[in-house]
Amino acid sequence: MKRISLIIFNCLLLIQLSGQGIEFFEGTWQEALEVANKEGKAVFIDAYAVWCGPCKRMAREVFTKKDVGEFYNENFINVKLDMEKSDGLSFGKKYPVYAYPTLYYLKGDGEVLKSHKGGQSVTGLINLGKSALRSNDTSGDFVEEYEAGNRDIELMIGYVSALNKVGKPSKKISNDYINSEPNITNDQMAEFLMAAVVDADSKLFDRLLELEREAVQNTSMEDYTKVVHNAVLKTTKKAIDFEYPELFHQAIDKFVSTGIPNKEQFELEASMQFHSLSGNYDQWVKLSKKYLKKFGKKDPSLYTVQIAVANSEFDYVEAAHDYINELYQSLIDRDDSLDNYYAYTNNLLNKKQYDEALKVAEEALKKGRDRKEDVLRFERIVDFLQKQN
Repeated sequence: MKRISLIIFNCLLLIQLSGQGIEFFEGTWQEALEVANKEGKAVFIDAYAVWCGPCKRMAREVFTKKDVGEFYNENFINVKLDMEKSDGLSFGKKYPVYAYPTLYYLKGDGEVLKSHKGGQSVTGLINLGKSALRSNDTSGDFVEEYEAGNRDIELMIGYVSALNKVGKPSKKISNDYINSEPNITNDQMAEFLMAAVVDADSKLFDRLLELEREAVQNTSMEDYTKVVHNAVLKTTKKAIDFEYPELFHQAIDKFVSTGIPNKEQFELEASMQFHSLSGNYDQWVKLSKKYLKKFGKKDPSLYTVQIAVANSEFDYVEAAHDYINELYQSLIDRDDSLDNYYAYTNNLLNKKQYDEALKVAEEALKKGRDRKEDVLRFERIVDFLQKQN
């Protein structure tokens, strides 16, 4: 079984539930800490300067990505601080910033979980956030009472939530609790299951589906959908790891039985993940084309996800290189931003398709000049490629 790249699994966790990119908190960093304390989250601080080139690049090319936004919006209260203005100056008195950008991860009480100097890629920023979350392990706060026999519903929800947040095993604790037939209402059970479910091949998942109405009423269809989607994707990965396709099909059958909207889109996403991680290019590309035909018109960013999958999982397939070019062309037809042109040009350069890269760069240069946008990066590329020729 070939090695599964982290970037692809993160890309395929992309579920169309939230808006584009990171949503930054409107308030001071001290107020963000207060909100984080109440919501049981950590705080992510982007300490930047307006003149900083890497800061601008991250703001333009990293913070705006859906997979970054989905991860950070779910796990952090996110704050951007101009370190040369009042709130940034206040932050800098307590937390030293000597280089830009500096990325801070804080507990709700202000304790530093992690800090990092310098810009990050999409994958790097997600992995940095995951590392910070692992440092924010609060599961130990519940152990003493749990081992003393306390099975209060609030404690159980807090305990399994804390375990799952840092990736520690929780299923035995959750199953033991369910099997004890606790004297709680269906609403309370649904709340517990929303915190406890981690995959689709479990009794916990089946019970959550039975309590769909209560789960949605207590939270929202969006929250319920997110839990179910992530559980199915986790089981999809497990089906690949154990070479057990039937496990994947069982998970999809369960998912189709729910009242979740947009089931066709997610079923296609999960199936594409299965075939990409299995290394089955022919099946993946067939589903990819069907997926983009149905959903790509409304959301051009879906093309970016397919490009990432093709590049990372099927780079060894010659036909995939042509498909990637086709995807970039379709993406630019729908969103002709210079960032998309730049990504396409870089991809062609990496594949040593220099003639095509020159054509794309010259097209971007003309469009950028017509729109009075900054085209310096394309001028450099065109100049370099013309000299090479």
